Amino acid sequence: MAKIGIDFGTGNTVVAVFNETRGESESLEITGITTAMRYRTAPGAPERVVHVVPSLIHYSEAETLIGDQVLSRGLAEHKDTFRWMKRAIGQGNTKRRKTSQGHKCASDAGTDYLTLLLRYASDRISLEADEFTFTAPTEAFETYQDWLRSNLEALGVRRFRMLDEPTACVLGYHGAARRDEHFAVFDFGCGTLDVSVVRVDLAAAEDRKASQVGQAGRDLGGMDLDLWMAEDFCQRQGLDEATRREYEALILRQAEAAKIALSDPANSEAEMTVLAERDGVPRVLKTEYRRSCPACERGQPGTHTGASESCLGCLLLRHEFLKHTRETLDRALENAAVKAGVRREGITRLLVTGGTSLVPCVGHLLRETFNGRVEFQSPFDAVARGACRGIVAPILQHDYALESYHKERKDYEFLPMFKVGTDYPTLKEKPVKLWGRGGYDGQVRIGLKIFEVSRMKRRQLDVSLVDEAGALREGSKVVSEFSYICLNPDNPTFILADPPYDQQRDIQRFLCSFCVDAQRRLLVTVVDKFFNTPEFVRQHPEFSQLGGKPLFVDHPVVRL
Repeated sequence: MAKIGIDFGTGNTVVAVFNETRGESESLEITGITTAMRYRTAPGAPERVVHVVPSLIHYSEAETLIGDQVLSRGLAEHKDTFRWMKRAIGQGNTKRRKTSQGHKCASDAGTDYLTLLLRYASDRISLEADEFTFTAPTEAFETYQDWLRSNLEALGVRRFRMLDEPTACVLGYHGAARRDEHFAVFDFGCGTLDVSVVRVDLAAAEDRKASQVGQAGRDLGGMDLDLWMAEDFCQRQGLDEATRREYEALILRQAEAAKIALSDPANSEAEMTVLAERDGVPRVLKTEYRRSCPACERGQPGTHTGASESCLGCLLLRHEFLKHTRETLDRALENAAVKAGVRREGITRLLVTGGTSLVPCVGHLLRETFNGRVEFQSPFDAVARGACRGIVAPILQHDYALESYHKERKDYEFLPMFKVGTDYPTLKEKPVKLWGRGGYDGQVRIGLKIFEVSRMKRRQLDVSLVDEAGALREGSKVVSEFSYICLNPDNPTFILADPPYDQQRDIQRFLCSFCVDAQRRLLVTVVDKFFNTPEFVRQHPEFSQLGGKPLFVDHPVVRL
């Protein structure tokens, strides 16, 4: 029985297998599907290689292709090719588009991609016998986790668990660590930036344990850099709306290649070249991008006119890329200091994962912030390799709250229930107790609506380079700093009020006690205190300790 770790990424997916003989994990090479990702982490450093499966799926009438099959046949820019699926799934993007195999949305494409990936790997792994760990971003909402879980069950994966990416990263970099060490995990991938401070207790090989004490996230990643470079290229080349639409996918692919080249310390320049038809004549459109220029190195965007040259550093300054990165890092460190008293100087090392972390200005920021206590050597596979290792204490990945009506304000409010990082199953002897309250007199059904709280600054997902009118999209509007996502909007658990609810009388009538079981189900016990009379207790002595009539006992409300 092997231990398999799978990191399904927005840009690339890594499958890792734990090698019992060598006592370490390694990325899995699958002929025809994986591609060798070659990179350097510093000037003069040796070239490293990790096997990744590009997160691409192409639908043709005759077959479905994934990973390197798509790249090798030159279909990455085809209209029937899906990319950036993970980010779209996590944000609940259900927009469908027509392909050669019918209409598909990101969720459909992700399901097909995962199915084919596991099928191609079936000669090296066993869905029934092996143990699988799938990683998920700290800020992955229920939609993503439920999507992943339902797919694994449908595929017949017998043994699997979910593990947050920061904890997996720690285990990938440090298979062993001293008791109570703290690490900062900087996960900057294609779709999102997640920063976590993780407390590790790996005192024994059979009792590996890690938990998060501070985190922050932002919808910012390598795909945004691709979009910015593509937008800059279109403007410099003076492309009209029709041309932009026709060559959108090719331009994005060229932008991605230029970004990757400029992330290599050995390169200071990279070229974007697109062969496009202008006025019925094929023309080569070319812009050379510098990594930086004297102006942006002093903190001010430079002036680069014309179509022939541009500067990535100046683009990043204009879009406040480094400012947003620094703010997210600072928020995670502040959260750790407030929640657990862990300050910057108390963090052992900063562990880096995700290809966007190789952008040179990001590395400079991190080394400056942590005085060189930074590990860059495994940005592409640390998460997948770490998922293969150890036993991690199950913890809740978000804050959770109960919606309740506030009589004086005549409005609804959120009552905190469980905090992120809480171990589960929780102790039944120490449940979270809240009062269930109605919104009006005469109410006979009071719903218990449970909300998941996100601290990520979220914004709109813009997969297309241009909007319906042909204009280049902005794609950086902040919706809100905190998001409340209802987990049971269609099937809330209802308290039946008999006699009907009275706002003045029943403000402390329905006592709700919440706990979380080993399957991460939220359980509730509801006691109606209206029946806490001496006569009722005398007739029902079995309820005397509850102080009223039980309406629910350990009733499952929703899976967190």
